[in-house]
Amino acid sequence: MGGLLWAWVAGAAPLTSVEGMLLTDVAVEGVKRIDEAAVLAPMTLRRGSKLTPEAVRRDIRAIYKTGFFDDVEVILEQEGDRVALRVRVQEKPAVREIRIEGEKKVEEDDLMEALRIQAFGVLNDAEVQSSVRAMREVYLEKGFYLADITPDLVDVGSGMVDLVFTIRENRKVLVQAIEFSGNENLHESKLKRFLQVKEAGVVPWLTSSGTFDESLLPTDRQIVAQVYMEEGYVDVQVDAPKAYLSPDKRSIFLSYALVEGDRYELGTIDAEGEFIDEKGLTREAVGQILDGERPESIQERQWREWKGKRRKAGALARGPALTPGEFYKQSTIFQVRENIERLYQDQGYAFVNVVPLTDTNPETQTVDLTFRIETAEPVRIGRIEVVGNDPTFDKIVRREIQLDEGDLYRGSLIRASKMRLERLGFFEEVNISTPKGAGPSVLDMNVQVSEQPTGSFSLGAGYSNLESVVVTANVAKNNFLGLGFNMSSALNWSRLRRQFTLSFLDPYFLDSRWLLNINGYSVTRNFTGMYGMGASTMGGFASTLGGGMNEYQRGGSLGIGRYLDTRDDLQLRMDYTIEDVGLTNIDAFKRRLFGGELYRNGLTSTVGLTFSVDKRNNRIFPTQGFYGSIASSLSGGFRVGDDMVSLLGGDFHFVENRINARWYQPLLNGNDRFVFRANSTMGAVTSTDGGMVPFIHRYRAGGINSVRGYNWFSLGPTVRAVTSEDPGRADDQLIVGGTQTWVNNFEIESQLVRSAGITGVIFFDAGNAFGDPWGDGNLSIAGLRASYGLGVRWRSPMGPLRFEWGVPLQRQPNERPSVFDFSIGSFF
Repeated sequence: MGGLLWAWVAGAAPLTSVEGMLLTDVAVEGVKRIDEAAVLAPMTLRRGSKLTPEAVRRDIRAIYKTGFFDDVEVILEQEGDRVALRVRVQEKPAVREIRIEGEKKVEEDDLMEALRIQAFGVLNDAEVQSSVRAMREVYLEKGFYLADITPDLVDVGSGMVDLVFTIRENRKVLVQAIEFSGNENLHESKLKRFLQVKEAGVVPWLTSSGTFDESLLPTDRQIVAQVYMEEGYVDVQVDAPKAYLSPDKRSIFLSYALVEGDRYELGTIDAEGEFIDEKGLTREAVGQILDGERPESIQERQWREWKGKRRKAGALARGPALTPGEFYKQSTIFQVRENIERLYQDQGYAFVNVVPLTDTNPETQTVDLTFRIETAEPVRIGRIEVVGNDPTFDKIVRREIQLDEGDLYRGSLIRASKMRLERLGFFEEVNISTPKGAGPSVLDMNVQVSEQPTGSFSLGAGYSNLESVVVTANVAKNNFLGLGFNMSSALNWSRLRRQFTLSFLDPYFLDSRWLLNINGYSVTRNFTGMYGMGASTMGGFASTLGGGMNEYQRGGSLGIGRYLDTRDDLQLRMDYTIEDVGLTNIDAFKRRLFGGELYRNGLTSTVGLTFSVDKRNNRIFPTQGFYGSIASSLSGGFRVGDDMVSLLGGDFHFVENRINARWYQPLLNGNDRFVFRANSTMGAVTSTDGGMVPFIHRYRAGGINSVRGYNWFSLGPTVRAVTSEDPGRADDQLIVGGTQTWVNNFEIESQLVRSAGITGVIFFDAGNAFGDPWGDGNLSIAGLRASYGLGVRWRSPMGPLRFEWGVPLQRQPNERPSVFDFSIGSFF
C-alpha cells in the first residue's frame, strides 16, 4: 500500500502496549488543496475510540480509496496514559489542464461533457478511469467499438500536471447484415423496416444506418415481436439477438431466432365492468366504440339529445373497429382501448383503467377479447398554475385553456387546450400535467410553457433579378407587450416597388370574443420592370405590359370580427376599406382605350364580409390542418333601373367574391420533416354600374406569390394594341387583366437545417386570370397555366425569406424559360 502502517514516537514500546487505550486526539498533516474533512470522513477512529491494529489498517485503506493521496502515514504519540494519532498524507498533484487529442469522428464538446474530472482539482485515479469509460460510451454510441483511450500525465511543476487523453479511434464497426431464422410467413424486409439497429447499406457515411448500439437490441427484440402481433401471431417467441464480430473486427453480424406460432383471428368481442348510465357511459356507448365510432361523435350526439336538439350531429371520421373474423391486430386493440378511456375521461373519470383480456383457443385459432373497465371517483380540476410565461400575461394563456378551476376533468379539453396554446406561435414548447390536488378527487392543472422569440427588427438589403437592389425595414411583434396583440410595420423599397404597411390586430378585443384589426398601407408598383427583360429580349413585348406605367394604392382598413364556436376556429369578420387607387404615366393610347373606362383612377370605398374556418396546428408556421375562407365585398353601390345608388361613395362600383382553401399534411406520421401544402384561390369581380371593371381592380396572375415560373402579373386576358408608328410592325398583345381568377399551389416542404430555420421546397403551380375587359369568358381547367420548380426558405431575423426558381410548362415564345424570384414574407 505504501507509507508506514504506524510509527512509534516519544517512547519505544510495542504497539501492544497502547492497544486498547482510548485516543485523546486525532490530527491531519500534509493537506494543501484538500480539506481535512476528506481525510477524516472515511476513518472510523475518532477521539475516544479504542485503539486496535485492525482499526489502523482499515483506516489507512479507506484513506487510500479516496484516490486523492500518493502516500499515507499514521503516527502514534504516547505521553503517559494519553495516546494521540496523527495522519500524515502526501497529496496527488492538481490538474492544471485537461486536453483531448486524436479525436476526429466525435465532437470534442461531446467528449468534454462526458468527463468526470475537472481542471484545477486534485488528480483522482478513480475519476480518470470513470472519464475513460464515459468517453468510450460516447464512441460506442457512434459505432466506434475499437476506439482506444489512454490517459497520460504531463508534469508542469509546482505540484501540477496536465491530463491528456490520447485517442485512437480506429475504424467504425458497422452492422454488415441482420439475419432471421424461423420467419416462414413474414419476409425479413418487413421485420428490418422497424428495427432501430439497421444494416449499414451502400452509403453508411451519409446516414446513421449501420451503427451498432448494443443497448437498443432488447428494444429491437420487442419490436420484432410487435410486428408479428400486428399480423395476428399472438404466440410468437423471439430469442435475444446474437452479435458476431467479423475476424477483421470491422463488421458485426446480428442474428434473430424466432418461432412464429399460429395466426389468430378475433373471436367474440365484449366489454365488462363499470358502466355509468346517467353519465352516458353505457354498454351501448362502449359497443359503439368497439364498432369504430369515435368518442367525440358519441359525446356530440349525447349532448344534442340532452339539449333537445333535433339537428343531426356532424359526421366525424370513424375510428378503428374490431370485427370478429378479422386477424388479430394489436395496434387496433390499443387504439380502441384508448378511445374507451377517452370516453370515460371526458366525464371526469381521469383514472379509468381499461384492460384488454385475451383468451386464445389454439384449436380454432381465435382470440376472444374482453375489455374490462375499472373506474374510480370522478375528478375535478383544482388549481390551474401557469409557469414559464414571461413576458406573456397569465390571461393570454388562461383564455386558451378550455377548463376552469372546479370543472369536471375532461381529457379532450386538456388536449384541446394544449393544441390552442401551441398554435398561437408564442411558445416553443407547451406541457400540461395534472398532479394530485388538495382533495382526494381533485387534480391540479400545471401549464408549463417555454417562450420563444415572437418579435423581430431588421434593416437590410437584398438582390432580386426583377427588382435589383431591395432595401427592407421590418418591425414585427406577434405578442406585443405580452398581451397577444399582433403589430407590424414594414418598408420595402426597390426600383419596381415602394411599399409601406402598418397593422394592428387584437384577437380578443377588450378580453371579449370579438377581434379588432386595423391596417394602413401605401404601395407603388412599376409594371415595366415587373414584366421583364425589355423589348430587345422579348421582341417588344415588355412595352405592351405597361410602358412606364405605375400603379399606386394608398389607404387603410378597419375590421371587426366575432368567434362563432367555443374553440375559436370559426370566425365572421366585417371590414371597411377606403383607398385611393390608380395609375400614373398612362400613355395616350391607354387613355383612349375603351373610351377611357379601363385605365381610370379614383377612390374605392368597400365593405366586406368574411367567414373563415381555421383548423391549423400553428397560425404562424402551420404543418398540419386546414384553413378556408369565403369573402364577399361591395364597393361603391349598385344601379337600380336608371338610377345609381351609391351606398358607400367612391368612384368605383363592383362586387367581389373570393374563396380560399389551404391544406397542410405531414407525409410521415408523427414527423413534420416533410409537409405537403396546398393552396387554392378563386375570385370573381363584377361591375354593378354597367361599366367596365377598372384595370386597377382586375386580376392578373404570375409571380412568386401567385403562379411561380412566370413574371409578375404577366398572366391574364389580353387585347390587341398598336404601340408603335412603324407600319411594318405587327400589333402587340396588351395584358388588361381578368374579372375571374383561379390559382392553385402545391408544395412539399422539407426541413434542411431545423436549428437555423432553413427549409427546401419543390412545387407545382397552376393558375390564370380569365374574362375579357367586358367580363366575358369563364375560368376553366384548360385555361390554367402551369409551372414547377424548387426553392429554399429561411426564417431569418429579418423575417421569412424565400428564394424560388420556377419553370413554366408549355412556354410561349414571349415567355422566359425560367424565373428566379426573391421575396420577404410567408406565402400561405
